[in-house]
Amino acid sequence: MSKKKQHPWAGKRLVALIAAVAVVSLLAGVLIMQFLVSPAELAARTEAPEPGPVTAVVEERVIENVVTTRGEVTYADPVQVAVDTAFTEGRPIVTGQVPEVGAVFEAASVALEVVGRPVIVLPGELPSYRSLSIGMRGPDVFQLKQALAALGYWAGDPESDLFEWDTSTAVGELFQRVGYSPSTGGPEATESLRMAENSVRSAETAVTVANAAWNAAVAGGATDLSVENAGITEAKAARSDAYAALEEAQIAVQPTLPSGEVLFMPSLPRRVDEVFVKRGDALDGPAMTVSGATLTIQGTVSSQDAELLTPGMPAVYAGPGGEELTATIVSIDAPTSKSSGEGEGEQTSDRYQLKLDPGSLSDEQISELRGTNVRVTIPVASTEGTVMAVPLAALSAAPDGGNRVEILVPTQADPFATETVAVSVGLAAGGFVEIKSDDARIEPGAKVVVGR
Repeated sequence: MSKKKQHPWAGKRLVALIAAVAVVSLLAGVLIMQFLVSPAELAARTEAPEPGPVTAVVEERVIENVVTTRGEVTYADPVQVAVDTAFTEGRPIVTGQVPEVGAVFEAASVALEVVGRPVIVLPGELPSYRSLSIGMRGPDVFQLKQALAALGYWAGDPESDLFEWDTSTAVGELFQRVGYSPSTGGPEATESLRMAENSVRSAETAVTVANAAWNAAVAGGATDLSVENAGITEAKAARSDAYAALEEAQIAVQPTLPSGEVLFMPSLPRRVDEVFVKRGDALDGPAMTVSGATLTIQGTVSSQDAELLTPGMPAVYAGPGGEELTATIVSIDAPTSKSSGEGEGEQTSDRYQLKLDPGSLSDEQISELRGTNVRVTIPVASTEGTVMAVPLAALSAAPDGGNRVEILVPTQADPFATETVAVSVGLAAGGFVEIKSDDARIEPGAKVVVGR
């Protein structure tokens, strides 16, 4: 008798399959329900939260008002130096005294030697534009006398613009100081002086002879002395001419100041930045570039910031290694202006020029800082230590004109309840203001309203 064939999903297998399908369906239903949201629930989820104030806490901090700018670390006022060679005999060959880069010019320094003659550095705003000698007048003479006086020489009346004998003597002493003979009239002038001295002696003799002739005529009983008187008059006139020629000859041999042997610079000392010539070159064009001998930081500030600054105030800036260095304000100069050509000044900038002394620096620091742009911070006001402070937005004006803040005083009924409290204010800077209050609730950590 043959057995009946059994279906593969019959019996226990079928029960297991049904159970598995039921579990999967249940899990799928649960998963789908996580993403199905009723309209009421969706409305509840998207409903705006209950509005409340925007708050900040009362802080303890140091409040400091600062002026911040950027400045170039440089040697100030670089200028090119040209030497007047218009009156040089022959080619203006550089024969020595060529400075090295980094050399510093002081008053009475020799900047260069051209055709064996020095170019002496002196302080002065006016450039040399003519040779100076006894009897000349002008602002350049006055400038020379002031420079000589500053070096300790007596150059004549310091308030006069006349080149005097004393001025000439002082010029001669200056040249001897730097190791050169002063410029004079040379051998021809010396010979002219000798001849003039002989002429004076001859003229004095002629006057003596004329007087003797007159005395002899009187002693002899002569009544007509017209010839003798004429002789005396002629001799005295010749003597006067001889003395005038002698004075001119004496002047001709006195020290003078050739225009090409002095280099006036507006401020000293000056530092040599570049040299364009070497010994043996013909001088044609600028010889070198010089700048202020002291490293400075130069920047600009607005007119509002300039009102807060005064010379002598300290500032800080970052050194080449990130270290904090201290500088000092040297000057705050008004905006520059230039003429418009119509008699009125035309302002070219509305920012004030700020100059600072970078302080004592090592050679390495100078080398690394020179030519860089640094951030400069100048403290202009600061609280003495930490104080209670709030954002400026927390302050409001009271009806009596005072100041107040709104502090958060939450309750169970109203978690956003607030009260206004009168405060006195101090220094404000950086978005914060110092506050004080007799209300004990104004303390670090308390919340104040800054917006809604």
